[in-house]
Amino acid sequence: MPELTPPLALPVDDALALLTVGELTVEGQVTTASNATMYCRVELDGLAAACVYKPVAGERPLWDYPDGTLADREYATFLVGAVFGWNPVPPTVLRDGPFGRGMVQLWIDDDSGFDVISAINSGETVELQQIALLDAVVNNSDRKVSHLLPVTDPGLRIYAIDHGVSFGVSDRLRTVLWQWAGARIPEYGLAMLHRLDERFDADLGEHLAGLLTGREVRAARHRVTRLLRSGTFPMPPTD
Repeated sequence: MPELTPPLALPVDDALALLTVGELTVEGQVTTASNATMYCRVELDGLAAACVYKPVAGERPLWDYPDGTLADREYATFLVGAVFGWNPVPPTVLRDGPFGRGMVQLWIDDDSGFDVISAINSGETVELQQIALLDAVVNNSDRKVSHLLPVTDPGLRIYAIDHGVSFGVSDRLRTVLWQWAGARIPEYGLAMLHRLDERFDADLGEHLAGLLTGREVRAARHRVTRLLRSGTFPMPPTD
């Protein structure tokens, strides 16, 4: 059996260019995933990296989300995180692949020696706090520990993956990151929320309108407004 293409750390712009136009070859499948998730090689001009490819055709229908929209929600989350400036979502694009249109994302070579659970329980890891704020904005209904990928070289960075069940209209935040529930949002977070609110009137709003329903875009903006008004992280639902 041929060896899989290894992961490759790349600057965001270089990764996006490679993911967008590189040749995509399926090398394997992540069998534990709920929806079709392919391990792929993406190559352009002699540069090759591992990536994840989730074709829309392989999405399992859900009762609470429109069919065939999970890839769009993954990409929408990347766009929102990019506005924050400290995007924890790996470089992500929408494109055609061997099984049709889907989400393609750079594969992250995470450090299995880093204790994510201890970092969560401490409530002191800024990278996790940033992800908690992103989840509050996109209304992530499936934040698991396994969706948090730490990279420790050259410094700690924690990537967040699997955002297909985000941007629902009704409040449905389900997450392992409740350590900051009710706490004040730090100044850096408030500044990024203000920036996000402004961008809804510009390019971000236009991009999200092509990926989500009108109600979902309005609900996302309302969550930003609510977070700014309260100045605190959301509390867990009472039900």
